[in-house]
Amino acid sequence: MWRQRLSFIGLFLAAVCNVDAQTSTVEDDQQLFNWYYAAIFGTGVYSAGDRTVAVLQLPLSISLRERSEKQWGLRLKLPVSLGFYDFEFGDLVDQGLPDRVGTISVLPGLELDKYITPRWLLRPYLAAGVGWELGGEESAWIYDSGVRSRFRLGDDRGTIFSLVNWLSLAGFKPSGEARQSLSLFAIGFDVEAPTGKMLFGRPIVVSVLPIYYYYFRKLNFAEITDPDNSVREEGEIAVSLLAEQPFRVLGINVDRIGIAIRTSAEVSGFRIFTSLPF
Repeated sequence: MWRQRLSFIGLFLAAVCNVDAQTSTVEDDQQLFNWYYAAIFGTGVYSAGDRTVAVLQLPLSISLRERSEKQWGLRLKLPVSLGFYDFEFGDLVDQGLPDRVGTISVLPGLELDKYITPRWLLRPYLAAGVGWELGGEESAWIYDSGVRSRFRLGDDRGTIFSLVNWLSLAGFKPSGEARQSLSLFAIGFDVEAPTGKMLFGRPIVVSVLPIYYYYFRKLNFAEITDPDNSVREEGEIAVSLLAEQPFRVLGINVDRIGIAIRTSAEVSGFRIFTSLPF
């Protein structure tokens, strides 16, 4: 069965991003766009230098095998990301939808998951796909492989403390250009605390998760005024409300509603999510 974890809030974001796409005058859009970052960012908006990109992601997936004590769970993932270039927040109310979708990327892959110990959940994965610049002839092959980890450190009066990690070896190859590889390590500390409140018969928990991202190879976001613009480190704070049992919204499984603020010296943005990547 298709597990379509597309956030209905993500759809709302796409609807309210009613803006005119004002494309910067450049010779090559690829120089201002990082294919990998846009494909894995999720639903949200981020700015790098003089470029702003809104992303709407449909994180489609199929459960091929449920995990158990003896066997790994297996999931086929098919995230589709739509990118919209250059808009001003002041135009959200009185402008229409963007004239066109700027980019589209598809990054299919396989993800395994299993509890190695009662406290330690491991999720290795492998994905490869392609992205297209719809307004021109630009495209890129994209790949991502790695492992995500979640280790439960302990709990206190119902509050759960977990250490989360992510190691990724990824990259992309734009058409007619050399391959750009990168590697990423992330570490975070998740705190899940019960609220004592109920919603549709389900206990509601609040999660606060600060995350630190480190790129072993700099993530390039070239801009018109600074062709060497790049990112080495990022910080993020993610806050969400989650239910002990997922909700079904328009046929979609939603286990949480959250927003994350991400920032670095050169890139900043926010994203909306319905499930944590860890």
